[in-house]
Amino acid sequence: MSTKATLAHHESEGGKPSWHLYEEVFESGVVYLQLEGVAIDFTTLGNLEHGPGTVVLRLPIETAKQLGLHTSVPADKWARACDNDK
Repeated sequence: MSTKATLAHHESEGGKPSWHLYEEVFESGVVYLQLEGVAIDFTTLGNLEHGPGTVVLRLPIETAKQLGLHTSVPADKWARACDNDK
């Protein structure tokens, strides 16, 4: 059983990357941004580029908001994601 709750998503169109912004139902204070079909630059490994691949970022709510990710999410879903008492 998945504990992911979708906040917003965009399906791939014309070979462009897709993305999925979600929360883990029982984890507060963070959201996850999954990017599919993106090139990955591992700068700590000497700038080796790999891709296309899938990257999942675990972001604190405040960082997600600073990046503007909340603007793609309905207000009620964003409020639920920000609830520390879930």
